[in-house]
Amino acid sequence: MEKNKEIKHRLTMDNREFLSLSGIRKHSGTPTWLLAFAYICGLIHHVDSANQNAKFSTEAPFLRELLSRKIISQSAFSRFLSKPFLWLRFSLGRLARLQENADTRLTDGDIIALDDTKVEHPHGKKIPFLCWLFDSSDKRHVWCINLVSTLAVLKNGLEYPMLWRFWVKASQENEKQTKLDLAKQMLLEVRQVNNARLWVAMDRWFLCKKFLKWLMDEKFDWVTKAKRNTVLFRKIYDPVLGRDHYIKLNPKQLLREVYPRIRVLGKGSVLSIPDIYIKIPYETLTRKGKSITRQRFLPIAAIAATYEKQVPEGSVLLQEEEYPATFKDAYLLVSNRVDAPEEAATAYARRWRIEVFYRMAKQNLGLTSCYAQSEAAHFAHVELLFTAKTLLCYAAWECNKEGAEQAPSLCEVVRYFFNAGCRIHCNEQLIQVYFDTATERFSRLIDKFWPQSLELRLWRWEYYPRTA
Repeated sequence: MEKNKEIKHRLTMDNREFLSLSGIRKHSGTPTWLLAFAYICGLIHHVDSANQNAKFSTEAPFLRELLSRKIISQSAFSRFLSKPFLWLRFSLGRLARLQENADTRLTDGDIIALDDTKVEHPHGKKIPFLCWLFDSSDKRHVWCINLVSTLAVLKNGLEYPMLWRFWVKASQENEKQTKLDLAKQMLLEVRQVNNARLWVAMDRWFLCKKFLKWLMDEKFDWVTKAKRNTVLFRKIYDPVLGRDHYIKLNPKQLLREVYPRIRVLGKGSVLSIPDIYIKIPYETLTRKGKSITRQRFLPIAAIAATYEKQVPEGSVLLQEEEYPATFKDAYLLVSNRVDAPEEAATAYARRWRIEVFYRMAKQNLGLTSCYAQSEAAHFAHVELLFTAKTLLCYAAWECNKEGAEQAPSLCEVVRYFFNAGCRIHCNEQLIQVYFDTATERFSRLIDKFWPQSLELRLWRWEYYPRTA
């Protein structure tokens, strides 16, 4: 790899500008871009504390060369993480940068998976940004951060984490925000950088009629699973009255009605049920000019689907309204896209990718391993983790696209490429990196992205927006 004497100085200036434009700056010591880069490398290497990050940065060959054999202390990492930088602005810049690349840009028909997870903190009883909530996966109450986030699932097979928020309980009425409010904030920020017609696939917890109306007003398509208490209507013609009218029915009743037909289709099949409506609120004015909320009937796609019926041991009883609408081994999906029920069913099936992302983030990237007692440190930890996951997803997708032979899994990309041992030899004109594993499976990735002049092609750091 060719380089001249100005390359390292130019790279340092570009990355310093990138972080400073997001309000992430420091006046002395190790540059912030190096601290962020070292922390991301540590997350991918399963290093989950400031102390271990400091040790890792002195032992990893590539970081040792990048740091010119300087040592980053534990206190340097701790100070960097604890400062209240604008990490949410940083995450928006990361998303905007992804929209500038043809491979990573969201286009019509792509999916945004919306969900939340609980990040447990073992020392959190008196920390104000933590909540005492029930974790349904572990069947117990925990002190935790309630993380609400979005994941992009593209038609080309690429997926990557997008934006995120912390939901916290607030005592002041004017400070209270629901998870629906946080979801609206994130989706509005998506609209700042992308205007494509996108799917929002979400868990049944987000089934709120006002939220569904808001999604349609913002040109999003939505799909979710119906609850047991979801009120549906069927449009029928009354010959006596000579006009159409609507009869009320519940999802379980609807599933019982169509179950013989879907059972014939077999497991994993879907069946669209016509002439189903829900009531959606809208604001209007009376004759006297007074604002009033009315209801109108909205045609929806009602989609019956089947699943493998499993009853886990120690299952938790939910509140009646939180139960999914099921009948035997069938459940009901609802969507605003009456014209595309199959596409809606496919979009909901891909919602599961955000569950897989949460599992990997907790098990392999240390989402639950930050024990800092300042909210700023958790903001930094989550955003740098999302950045690390974005890089991993893109690298794995690049290695696997176009039916590549010997395509590695994401775990193999991490183990044999990102975490491969290496030996580095440097002089004024040449940098040579010797991997301890065969690189044939990653040759296309290296050929495409290995910088010829140490300029970051995919991640131009200077893009990020200015602070307010």
